[in-house]
Amino acid sequence: MPCLPYAEGDKPTIDPKCCTGLQNLVATATSKNDKVTACHCLEDAFQKFPAIQDKYMKAIPNLCNVTIPFPLSKDMKCDK
Repeated sequence: MPCLPYAEGDKPTIDPKCCTGLQNLVATATSKNDKVTACHCLEDAFQKFPAIQDKYMKAIPNLCNVTIPFPLSKDMKCDK
């Protein structure tokens, strides 16, 4: 949830708690199954929060200096 205001374009800067959460997610999702599950969680967030904008979501990993194994996008394909 700390990423939501930035992802919806309501806040011009990212909350440090968003970055901490993303870093923790990457650190704990080590197996392929974990990564697919994490991807599906993010995919579900796009469905539950339609105001999320792709351009902001795509920027989050870079702003947080985190590399994730899939692009953050409304068009994510978690099962590929």
